[in-house]
Amino acid sequence: MSPEQTIAKMKEMKLSAAAEAYEHQLANPDQFRGLCFDDRLAILVDYEADVRSTKKIQRLIKGSNMYFQAACPEQINYSASRGLDRSQISRLLDCSYIKKNQNIIFEGASASGKTWLSCAFGVAACRAGYKVKYYKMRNLIDELLVSRAALDGSYHRLLDRLKKTQLLIIDDFLLHEVSSDDMGELLELVDARLLTGSTILCSQYQHEGWVKIMGRTAITEAFMSRIKSSSHIIKVNADDDLRMANSSLL
Repeated sequence: MSPEQTIAKMKEMKLSAAAEAYEHQLANPDQFRGLCFDDRLAILVDYEADVRSTKKIQRLIKGSNMYFQAACPEQINYSASRGLDRSQISRLLDCSYIKKNQNIIFEGASASGKTWLSCAFGVAACRAGYKVKYYKMRNLIDELLVSRAALDGSYHRLLDRLKKTQLLIIDDFLLHEVSSDDMGELLELVDARLLTGSTILCSQYQHEGWVKIMGRTAITEAFMSRIKSSSHIIKVNADDDLRMANSSLL
């Protein structure tokens, strides 16, 4: 079989990256002449694996619908004024909290950078191969309510998709007023995901005051019990207006 035929078959088998690496070897014989067959084959396999991994991460990030899809964990601003615990964040960025089905709560004023941070954590999760989904709280609740009212099974399909999402990011938590129906939807969602995934909540309010905002009912007490007991709390102080600083990362 000629090299051209080999390359054609590799592409038919969807090994395009390996085929590209093989073409590079053929075009640069002096560079690879000293390598044995196993070493040259390993180069092809490694290149194919790296390209596939990169594409998978890109698909996961694109499918997450994150607000800042270019948020980079390595670019987190640890300036003293923000009050971030570098060691705590470094531990969490290894995504071990997802393996343990634990949650993260980002607390801070508007424009403190909570959304960007949550997306940086989302990107880290995508890099680790986890499926991530980002929602504004109001949009998530509306989608749940609409699908439930449809009475065509779409609610259970949506809940099943969210249950299989390893990291769910809920931004603007409690930014808008919530009703008892809203809290019922959130509690059912949290219950469904209790042992299957992690949730990141971004809120302008400290979690100690959430029950007062939501209303002290059995549903809100149950919701807080499930969320707070397994959450890492990260307080974020404002450092100028980070909405402007991060706008270029959209």
